[in-house]
Amino acid sequence: MRLLDARRLTGVNLDLDGPGAIAEVEFEAGDDVARAIAAWRDAVARAARLLGWDAPPVVRRWLGDRGAALVFPAPPDALYVAVNVTEWAVECAQRALVGEPPRELDELAPTLLAARERERLAVLPALQAAAEAHGVPLLLDDDHLSLGEGARSRVWPRALAPAPADVPWDSLAPIPVALVTGTNGKTTTARLLARIARTAGHVPGNTSTDGLAVAEQVVETGDWTGPGAARIVLRDPRVTFAVLEVARGGILRRGLAVDRCDAACITNVSADHLGEHGIDDLAAMARVKAVVTRVVAPHGRIVLGADAPIAVPGPSGMSPGTLPSEHASSNMSDRSPTGAAGSRLDAAGDMSSGTSSVAVAAATPQPNPLLDLPADAFPAPVVWFSRDPQHPQLRRHRAAGGEVWFVSPAGQLTRGRGDEPDVAVVAIDELPFCFGGAATHNVANALAAAALAAAVGLPDAAIAAGLRSFVDNPGRAQLVALDHAKLFLDFAHNPAGIAGLAPLLAQIRAGARLLVSLGIAGDRRDDDIRDIARAVASLGPDLVLTRDLEHYLRGRQPGEVPALLEQSFIGLGIACERVESEVAAIRRGLEWARPGDVIAILVHVDRDEVWAELRARGVAPEAGEDRSGRPGAA
Repeated sequence: MRLLDARRLTGVNLDLDGPGAIAEVEFEAGDDVARAIAAWRDAVARAARLLGWDAPPVVRRWLGDRGAALVFPAPPDALYVAVNVTEWAVECAQRALVGEPPRELDELAPTLLAARERERLAVLPALQAAAEAHGVPLLLDDDHLSLGEGARSRVWPRALAPAPADVPWDSLAPIPVALVTGTNGKTTTARLLARIARTAGHVPGNTSTDGLAVAEQVVETGDWTGPGAARIVLRDPRVTFAVLEVARGGILRRGLAVDRCDAACITNVSADHLGEHGIDDLAAMARVKAVVTRVVAPHGRIVLGADAPIAVPGPSGMSPGTLPSEHASSNMSDRSPTGAAGSRLDAAGDMSSGTSSVAVAAATPQPNPLLDLPADAFPAPVVWFSRDPQHPQLRRHRAAGGEVWFVSPAGQLTRGRGDEPDVAVVAIDELPFCFGGAATHNVANALAAAALAAAVGLPDAAIAAGLRSFVDNPGRAQLVALDHAKLFLDFAHNPAGIAGLAPLLAQIRAGARLLVSLGIAGDRRDDDIRDIARAVASLGPDLVLTRDLEHYLRGRQPGEVPALLEQSFIGLGIACERVESEVAAIRRGLEWARPGDVIAILVHVDRDEVWAELRARGVAPEAGEDRSGRPGAA
């Protein structure tokens, strides 16, 4: 038995409804798993009695008993002590496995008790009770305590936390808070909701994979999807509306920042990051994402995507002479106005076929694990969305009186509720980021954002106006006219996300050649990397450039991931070369490109370097923003 990690859980998480401590352990062949877990439980129980805690332990055993998550609740002002406890308890379990007596708690007790007193915030229980009585959110971290949210909040240094009688309760209150998670589309959906909120007169605070923004102005760049970022937004005195992107990693490593929100959305769940933290399949990943639903207030809404993940053909469907250029979602109707992934809407709204001449390989339908979540356990009503108005889940939900969002046969983003008349909110053809409907993934993101906006009471006029005005989505489906070629920048980094670009790239290339450059983070399994290569092949590229993501090697050796990708592409009969960076890929692409060819940079992370290169070539940043959404526009 080996300890992989012991850490604090600062909020609602996969295993607990509040803070606590977790130990992730890996078992070795021959370990008596039941004995190890029993020893850990016993040790935690003894330490909890010493510290005066009610700490019922939770054990989540991993597939095949290769490991387990050992978890127990703890007071929010005692989490470092709780980590010490679980490390000691794991040691007790390790000793039990080899027949040694446990290390006596008496040896550790003085250290634990002293540490508990140093960490304790004496006024916290009284403040928690008063905050609950006043309906005011309370946030606590290592440095600060805050009451209320955003413009209705106040922050104190932790050591100077006030007594309840000294708090100006009448000036404190919650603000609207929406959580957005999912495998793909989180950042765009959150940005869309922030734009709608701002259009409605709010000052939105937004956390995302790309940075932290207030009033849609970036305050900090980087991956800001954890609870620390959420607390920054929720303590900003300018913010009147919070849109918090919540990533899988943050949920598993720390938990949520809030224990209440007004709406939560899961855009979709597909294969990515499987095998980490004991999460091995889509059903388990869906349960991770569904943590956000547990904090939705009863008056709120839970927004779920009904469409299945994009299906990527397996090796049997791939050959040098038969490379798929299009995919249809397994539950998309032929009547859908956005069409199958190899089709597009022309300027008049009519369906026209994709331009690629390569054959289409059959795709195995993928299950949507969100459909299997236990709806009766949700604390608030569910709203389903799909591009397909005839999706079976939407029809069932609406027949039961529920709310649904879809794209009508006339191409309108539409709300339906029970037997009420449909409400058309805005035409997809009016949304620049949807490229006339060819960017089917962004059509789904627009539906998700609109459903969230309606869930928190934003008016239809603001939803329509906000979506119409959204033209700048940095690093996501950015199209730039560059010299004699077209440059396409996107963050797609997993099979579903990459394959989902097929209809948009087919429209953009309009019969021209396609170069795809990509790098993959090293924490993917070898099979996952091969699946990504097959997804890239589904785009029908004429040349692929591979590269390392030097800041995301994550345990891999330099060159290891590009070599795996190249093996796959060679086996698929696709020409490939290796480059050092995104900038090098652009330069090589321009050498290769004929007039009208498309250079697609996927897993676009070197934004500053790329735009420095583009400015040096005379491209202004706004050149990537002026997109009409009409087919062929750049």
